[in-house]
Amino acid sequence: MGNFLKDIAILLFSAGEEIEQKADDFKQKRDERYKEFEEKIQQKKETMKTKLDEEVEKAKQNLKDFSGKLGFVSKDEFNDLKKKIDELGEKLDKIIK
Repeated sequence: MGNFLKDIAILLFSAGEEIEQKADDFKQKRDERYKEFEEKIQQKKETMKTKLDEEVEKAKQNLKDFSGKLGFVSKDEFNDLKKKIDELGEKLDKIIK
């Protein structure tokens, strides 16, 4: 009976070591898969951000083209015209003096 208990103890100990080894292997594989998953997510995020930025730029350009056809002036164009008018006003004031 004593030998039987010793044999069972040895088997349980070796089974425990195998279980620990397999757990470590599974953890390592899980970590590798998770890293790959994070990399894929990051790539997709960058791809989607790039596509979204391109779509926003296209939409802005289409809006500018549309507003140009209707005769609207953008804020930048308005500020540019205002600056030119102010410069011309200053030149006229200098000429008049």
